[in-house]
Amino acid sequence: MLEVREIDLISNKGFIKDYVNGSYLSDQFFEYTYNDEDKFKKRIDHLLTKTYKRDELADYLLETHNSLAYSNQACSQIEKLRQPNSVVVVGGQQAGLLTGPLYTVYKAMSIIILAKQQEEKLNVPVVPVFWIAGEDHDMDEIRFVYKEKRGTWKKHQYDDSSKSSSASSLKIDKAEIQKWLNELFSTFPETAHTKNLLVNLTSLSEKSSTFVDFFRYVMNWFFGNEGLLLLDAHDPIIRKMEIQYFDQLIMDVEQVQKAQQKGAQAFAEAGYGEPILTDYSNAHLFLEVEGERKRLDYDQGVFSVKGTDIVYSKSQLSTLLHKYPERFSNNVVTRPLMQEWLLPVLAFISGPGELRYWATLKHVFTHFEVEMPPVIPRIQLTFIPSVVQKWLAETDYELKPFLLGRMEELRESWLEKATEYPVSEVIEQVKSNILSDHQPLRDLAKDMDPTLAKLSEKNRSIIENQIAFMEKKMKKFVRQSHDSTLAKFTETGKWLAPLNRPQERIFHPILLMNVIGEEGFRRLVSTNMSVNHIHKVVYL
Repeated sequence: MLEVREIDLISNKGFIKDYVNGSYLSDQFFEYTYNDEDKFKKRIDHLLTKTYKRDELADYLLETHNSLAYSNQACSQIEKLRQPNSVVVVGGQQAGLLTGPLYTVYKAMSIIILAKQQEEKLNVPVVPVFWIAGEDHDMDEIRFVYKEKRGTWKKHQYDDSSKSSSASSLKIDKAEIQKWLNELFSTFPETAHTKNLLVNLTSLSEKSSTFVDFFRYVMNWFFGNEGLLLLDAHDPIIRKMEIQYFDQLIMDVEQVQKAQQKGAQAFAEAGYGEPILTDYSNAHLFLEVEGERKRLDYDQGVFSVKGTDIVYSKSQLSTLLHKYPERFSNNVVTRPLMQEWLLPVLAFISGPGELRYWATLKHVFTHFEVEMPPVIPRIQLTFIPSVVQKWLAETDYELKPFLLGRMEELRESWLEKATEYPVSEVIEQVKSNILSDHQPLRDLAKDMDPTLAKLSEKNRSIIENQIAFMEKKMKKFVRQSHDSTLAKFTETGKWLAPLNRPQERIFHPILLMNVIGEEGFRRLVSTNMSVNHIHKVVYL
């Protein structure tokens, strides 16, 4: 078993702190309080009063998972979904290459773990569902992962000429993706796992037609054995199932606009900021027009397609919806509502940013007489390679400052204490003495002639530059004499807070798998841990 420890990294103030502590200020934005131990039981009682398109949804999932590995595990979960008392734990992400940053993997882990735990506690079928935001059109966000280059982390971009309105329809160029994978793997340290990982990913990419296909195959490779169901929100079959719900959003657009603004204002007035910045005219829907995903606005009784001259009345837009549902999609305001209409949601697994914008949506839910589900923060996790763990133990440094991105501060503080040469003090003393002794020369030059005065200032500047040059050379000598230890600091910072950001936001899962292998990765994702706001540290 892997060793898992918890370390609280949440700041002492702010919305997240208030949310997990059950502050009145944050509790007013949700139906269920985070620290209510009975929230899932109450939620089950509510869901049993509702009906869902279970068979249609199950048939869709059966069709999409038949072509994937682990279809038996998927079928078992799908059959549970058909049962009238079953519920789901759901969370989602856009379809990034190699799943994007590690937090996507941690979100899926959270979904699976919470579903297992609550199925056992509640004695009802609980199905883990990952909602792939296939309609996402921010292609720059999903086309890259980070790679290490000359000791730092740089974006490794997948570039081709493909244009698309969504990740679901963005075609993968097989030759280009193979080149992209080869270049990425060339930056990895060679381990016993490297070659097999490249072979597996090459095979999955060759089966894939679109970005969502590739994402689905990779996620299934990671989590299919755990029974995670993968739902592409932009699949035409799903959009057809959602026609009646989009109709409600079209017909009640004014109320959606007012409710969104009301929720955002209340959140800001509570002192928590503005997680969703949008103008009042936003209709919170998108429409595909000539291959591009365009925002819909609504003002004075008319829908307009942003950036075009196209306008629709409510009835015209509804007619278009019934004819071409696949052209419609949600934004961050209406997607949670659509998810709620489609699925019997026991709990929604959220990232820190999602938690903030969900807190502005209660009035939108209330208008449609829909109850917000319990919103549970996903697992946040940092893995500690053995070499880093060993160095921290040897030096007795605490982990937390490194996780918070304070490596440079710690490194420079250590260097200052470790050096036996008082370079800074001597340099300051010399500079002060020389400039003081130089002052009469400058004063005399000024009295004699303006040209000499300028020359004396230039002379002072040259002397200062020479002192600075010596200071730089001396400090370089000091650093070089401690190069080995300083490199340990840098290496630790590179692993624990790359680019001074959380590891899970920079590293992608293949980097981790290259260290611990596929079996080690499976042990990690199947490790039972608490799904809560407290940061997890896993020692490899």
